[in-house]
Amino acid sequence: MRLHDRYLFRELLVPLGFCLGGFLIFWLAFDLFGRLDDFQELKFGIREIGLYYMFDLPKLLNTALPVALLLAMLYALSAHSRHNELIALRAAGLSLWRICAPYFAVGLFLSLVLLGLNEEWLPDAPERKSGLMQRRESKKPESEGRWRSRVHFQNPTTRRDWSLGAVHLDTGELRQPRVAMPLPKGAYREVLAGYACWTNGSWRLTNGIERLHRISDDLLPAEWVKPIFTRDEMGGAPAELLRWEGSRLESTNGLVAITNLSRVATTPPGEWTVCLYTVTNGVLEGFRFSAPLGEGARRLIIAERGIWTNGMWRFYQAREFLYRSATDGNVLDLLHPELDLPELDEDPDMISSEVEVGELLSQGGAMQSPDLPVQDILDYLQLHPDLAGRDCNLLKTQLHARIAGPWTCLVVAVIAIPFGAPSGRRNVFYGVAGSLALGFLYFAVQRLGFAVGQSGWLEPWVGAWLPNVLFGGLGLWLTSRVR
Repeated sequence: MRLHDRYLFRELLVPLGFCLGGFLIFWLAFDLFGRLDDFQELKFGIREIGLYYMFDLPKLLNTALPVALLLAMLYALSAHSRHNELIALRAAGLSLWRICAPYFAVGLFLSLVLLGLNEEWLPDAPERKSGLMQRRESKKPESEGRWRSRVHFQNPTTRRDWSLGAVHLDTGELRQPRVAMPLPKGAYREVLAGYACWTNGSWRLTNGIERLHRISDDLLPAEWVKPIFTRDEMGGAPAELLRWEGSRLESTNGLVAITNLSRVATTPPGEWTVCLYTVTNGVLEGFRFSAPLGEGARRLIIAERGIWTNGMWRFYQAREFLYRSATDGNVLDLLHPELDLPELDEDPDMISSEVEVGELLSQGGAMQSPDLPVQDILDYLQLHPDLAGRDCNLLKTQLHARIAGPWTCLVVAVIAIPFGAPSGRRNVFYGVAGSLALGFLYFAVQRLGFAVGQSGWLEPWVGAWLPNVLFGGLGLWLTSRVR
């Protein structure tokens, strides 16, 4: 960094600090006097009052910081111009663009600061401020706040339905979660038995076990003991077994047996293997049957509590219901003291976005400012890919405005230069007034673009970015004409 860059930085940061500090002190004093009775009623101390205004600070900076930067740049540039310092720098061979590089850098840096504050601090500020006052009123610890009850949503991508008795937006803890989901295409069932025989129109198994594989490579398939199966459940009756492939044996006592039978069928789909089939008495030894699950096979999980740990959901006291098909009348019911569900990719952040964005959309009308964080909007759009109409326009405008808004600092830096940098005899108030008028016009157009984007009169990205492009381009054009 050159000497003149450090000098310009110093001469800008001092008035910027005074302007920003003045705005904050004025706002703090004005708001404090208005809320003093409320604070006394709640018995707030210095710490609680400090936290209350700390939660409000990011929202204030979105307005105060660009205005403070505009005033500070006008003051610094006018002072340099009045003392002919800009003329000296240009006489030394530096272009106006190079001279103003520190101002662009400050505008860029402050824009990035606002972007970070908006995403990391601002989204939780209203809830935290409200929670601070509610905890003081009810004397509840902080961990008991931020609960939302009766939450329902669907992930159309995975076709999973969620129903939650309550969810904590900070910790992600779930109460009375209920998740219904279809089983994937590779899920299948298998029946294993030491002995099987056909009796009274049904299959009767000795040591018979039915296993349901939720996925093709399920390491812990659900299983239960079941001694009796219908013909349809086993894919056929003994008469069909004679058509299986195997080696026919006939013993001296008249028993006829077939060893190592196997069959693969497509209608209905299934696969059978038998070590030994005695034809005369219909007994099968070493029996195994497997088939894909029917249409509408699904899984329902109901639990008392759920937490997010190690990148997955863990449900406690969970009951798992497995349906082999849409018309299954004999549902497999399992109880798990703990059940890990790594296949559920709806993480706490996605659920929180569903709750908070859904609450704002349900209020009706247009939002006055881009209050929704980018990640929450993206998560909500992922859960609702077919969103259209008013809600779609509103969310996409919020998304683009959330990204475009913080670049206000860079835009006002560009606007201030052509009004503060010109040299020669001129009324300094002309430049200040012109820059302020253009700056406040920019803020007005920015709000207008936000409104028309939500209404659908313009594409959401156009409504959000047009003020930045229009006034940033105007500032650059005016700067190029400075002599």
